[in-house]
Amino acid sequence: MTFKNLLTLTLIFLFTSSLSFSQKLQITANHSDAKFILLNDYDDSDKQELGTGTIEYKLEKDSRNRIKITKPGYEPLIKEFNRDLKWDKEQYVSLDARRVEITAEPYDAEILVDGRVVGSKAIYLIIQKDRFHTVEIRKPGYAPITKSYYNSPDRETPPAKDYFELKDRQVRLEVVPADGVVTANGVSLGRGNQDVQIPLGDCVTVTVNKDGYVEYTKVFCNKPDTDPEPPVREKAQLDDRLVRITTNPNDAIIEIGGRRVGTGSYDLKVPKNGSVEVRISKDGYVRYIKNYYNQANMQEPPVSDFVEMTVDEAYTSSVSSDLANVRITVPVNSDYSSEEAWRILSSIITRYFDILETVDYNTGYLTTSWQVQNFQSSIIRTRVIVSSGGNSDQLAYAIKLISQEAYLDGQNQVTVKDDEKFEDWARILKKYEGLIEEVQARLQK
Repeated sequence: MTFKNLLTLTLIFLFTSSLSFSQKLQITANHSDAKFILLNDYDDSDKQELGTGTIEYKLEKDSRNRIKITKPGYEPLIKEFNRDLKWDKEQYVSLDARRVEITAEPYDAEILVDGRVVGSKAIYLIIQKDRFHTVEIRKPGYAPITKSYYNSPDRETPPAKDYFELKDRQVRLEVVPADGVVTANGVSLGRGNQDVQIPLGDCVTVTVNKDGYVEYTKVFCNKPDTDPEPPVREKAQLDDRLVRITTNPNDAIIEIGGRRVGTGSYDLKVPKNGSVEVRISKDGYVRYIKNYYNQANMQEPPVSDFVEMTVDEAYTSSVSSDLANVRITVPVNSDYSSEEAWRILSSIITRYFDILETVDYNTGYLTTSWQVQNFQSSIIRTRVIVSSGGNSDQLAYAIKLISQEAYLDGQNQVTVKDDEKFEDWARILKKYEGLIEEVQARLQK
């Protein structure tokens, strides 16, 4: 029994010794240009290049026999062949995962893979067989760059290296009110907050519009050599209000602060915390006055305002006349004595005016009291003043028909004595229309 056991142990030793000393492998890669490199035992540094495509390798004693298989554009593969194990003589290795060396500038730009930040400056992107990944390079103030890489035979082959440089700038536009419409160089970007991209060497004109607001406009340039860099964020706040005023009749005059600004239509700007008074007028219509406010605790201005003007009764009850508020000299026919002429003149005036305020025959001076007529929009007051006129050789009277108007405009009550509120009116109420002509006709007959 002792001899048999010894013989068995001897055969086992010889067999294992032959395995340890004589294993020689043929290793083939799935790419003919794949490179085989023997690695040092205690790190991944290269020790010796073994060949490309297919190599023969004898397992070494006292070595871990670690071999790296590499090819540009592929994730390296490391295989370890333990010399104490029995290996098939023919070994096959396959490089399937693609690898892209990605570098980005500026160097502090973030590199994201499938939405997750994985680094900056440079990374290796590994794409397993039949998979894909999306890479994004981003930095605040710059337009991001996005690219997808596929490891699939029916898609574009990923490059071994890829370089990205963020050159185009990006401004985050924060819009208030939130539903303002944003356009860049005339192209609509949508409503609310937007990322506005400015290509290198170019300028972009950004506008924000909303009905009822004055347009926001700003130009952003990406010209590093001549202009300051655009901001990372910009607040586009629409503060000033816009009212589109239209009138009927369409030729009514629109005034602001006594200055004519339009006819029939006008885009009124009401500044933040301010107010604007608008006056609209046209002969024959009641003057329209309205204040628009852009202030807290005040009714906000409308987006549009259609003004339907009301016919002015004072206008329809009067005629235009170049005799109003003018001193008219009326010579008296020499056939009349001064007494007869005065009587004729007085009788004519008293048919038009009920009350004579001053009568002085000796000086030839006569004034009537004011006669007042109220209308919806104004008060008209009328009076006559007669004085002696002409030279000493001929009897004559100077007659002045005074016609004045005071606008009500929602003010407090206007009385006939409020002289400062009345202005000369180039019209005469129809009931006084024939007064001067009658005086001329009777005294010159």
